[in-house]
Amino acid sequence: MTRRFFIERTLRQIYGGYVTDDSEITVNLVNTWLNDAIGQAARINYSENIKIDAISFVNNSFYTTYKGISVSEDEKNLWKFPLPHIPYGLGTDLGVGTVELKDEKNNVTHPLIPLTQNQRTYYKSMRPIPNKFLYYSESAYIYIVSTLLLNGYTAQVTMVSGGNPSDLDSVLNVPDDYMPIMVEYIKQQLLLEKAQPQDTANDGADKA
Repeated sequence: MTRRFFIERTLRQIYGGYVTDDSEITVNLVNTWLNDAIGQAARINYSENIKIDAISFVNNSFYTTYKGISVSEDEKNLWKFPLPHIPYGLGTDLGVGTVELKDEKNNVTHPLIPLTQNQRTYYKSMRPIPNKFLYYSESAYIYIVSTLLLNGYTAQVTMVSGGNPSDLDSVLNVPDDYMPIMVEYIKQQLLLEKAQPQDTANDGADKA
């Protein structure tokens, strides 16, 4: 299912049929709520897995791999690259699953080892791990700890993501059985907006 199809289906539920061109709730508006709904579905999946299997994880169907991301130097022995969006707050580091580097000859490194914010307080006193890079996520960036020059590498990251939010024709990366959760979340937000009284008088005062 593409993002456009999901949005069109949701709009028809809101308006009870075909949506006119002058509708107040637009495709782009629904698309902005979609990432919130995906995070909600992923969190429910995470919670359900703990209850059923007694193990904290997110189903593989929620993960997307992004490739060819440029790596730049942040400061001495520290490199960074941007993520498509801020990772969802799932567990300690479940928002970002795997980080790898690829050189100019398309050779891919072993997966990098993640650091939590707590581990950052003492990892420098630990013995280095041979042939391994350490990384940590902060906001919408991944920071890689390395004494090697990484400007000839690109990064690829697998993370919990609904896909490319800027491409409405991209596949919506969520299992079908979690679509109803997203629909109900988005409908609740949009119906709340639709129910608000409209201020049609240009008198400088809001309509309560």
